Parts: sequence; structure tokens; C-alpha cells
Amino acid sequence: MLNIGICDDDIYFLDYIESRIVEILKQYNIHANTYKFVDGIELLRAYDSMDKPFDIVFLDINMPKKDGMEIAELIRKRDDEFLLVFITSMEDKVYKVFKYNTFRFIRKTYLDIELEEVLNNAMEKLEDEKHIFKTTCGDIALYISDILYFEFIDRVVQIKTFNSKYRTTIRRFKDVEDVFIPKGFIPIHRSCLVNGRYIRSIGNLDITLDNGEKLPVSRYRLEEVKKSFINMARRG
Repeated sequence: MLNIGICDDDIYFLDYIESRIVEILKQYNIHANTYKFVDGIELLRAYDSMDKPFDIVFLDINMPKKDGMEIAELIRKRDDEFLLVFITSMEDKVYKVFKYNTFRFIRKTYLDIELEEVLNNAMEKLEDEKHIFKTTCGDIALYISDILYFEFIDRVVQIKTFNSKYRTTIRRFKDVEDVFIPKGFIPIHRSCLVNGRYIRSIGNLDITLDNGEKLPVSRYRLEEVKKSFINMARRG
């Protein structure tokens, strides 16, 4: 369940953007709690009374009392992890908002065009889970997007990222497959599981990753790899 905060001093616009958010998320079978605030002070009070209340905050730039940028600065001191989306009719101020670790901004006059794309991007970002792995060098935390592939070598699972390789203490490859195949990883042979988003191309019996690395593919899995690759490409 997502928690979404929306802050705008225009009550009619506040109701409209809430209805559009709920409508868009419903199409994707995503349920959300929405919380509306007519000024930034109310939003700050929510942060003071709740433990990490929001996954996404939609925040108007031009508001009375404290404007959206002042509120963003104060909220970021409380929570640096939520996705911040500025909504504005003042396009000349857009360049100023990115220092607040801004995820996206939406122009009010283009709300119906831009809101769905922003929500899709946000869902992708929020799905990028962080996992803790025990390795021979200690515990490491990796996002799914950090991982290129898992390999089972010398009876342990090894993790390849863009910059490093880690030898874990996991001794059953099935433990990795059970967790990561539903998250977009593709088994290319019985001891290698590849992050599907990083497959650049598929050859006769190999694949090329975005970093240029080639990996062999089992002839028995080739058709399934191609099918998974095409399905992921269609989803974008």
C-alpha cells in the first residue's frame, strides 16, 4: 500500500489531482492512501506526527506562508528517501528545484499528459528494492538495479555488479532463483541468473549485456530467454 501526500493551496486543483492519481493507479491494480494538505505547514505537521508517512509527495511550488521550495528543504531534513514531485505553473522556477533531490516535476497546464508518466516512473523506482547479502567480506546492501547477474561457482553464489564481483555465503542457487526470477531476472543456464533489463542482445548461444560482457546461454533455455527478453522490452 502506497502513502501519497499532495500539497497545494488550490482546493479544487487538490481534489482534481487526487482523483487523477487514484484513477491512474487503479488501472495498474495499485492501492494508495492519499493525504491532502492546503499548505506546507500541515504537511510538516504530518511528518512530525508520523514515522516516514509518505512514499511520494506532490508539492506545489507557489504557496502562501512558506513556498514549496522552503517546505521541501525542511522535509528533506526529516526524510531523504521519499520521491518528491513538484507541481507548478511557474516554469521559470523549475531549474531551482533539483537541489532538493527532486524526482520529477509536473506542469499544471500539462497535468493530464505528464501525471501518468510520472506515476509509472515512480512505481519503477519504488520497486527497486534493496537486498542485504552476506559475503566473504561482510554484509553488503545492493539495489536490484545494481546487479548484473548471479553465478553459482565453486558451490557458492557470486554476484556481479557493474563495478565489482562478490562471493556470498549462499550455497543453494535455488534460494536466489526463488527470490529474483519474479523480479525480472532470467535463468540463462542452470548456474547463471541475469538481470533482464541489462540484456542488450541475444546471439546464437550467448547474450551480450549493456557493459559489453558476453555470457553463454544453454541451448535448452535459448527460446525461453528470447521470450522473456521480448516481454521485458515490450513493458519498457
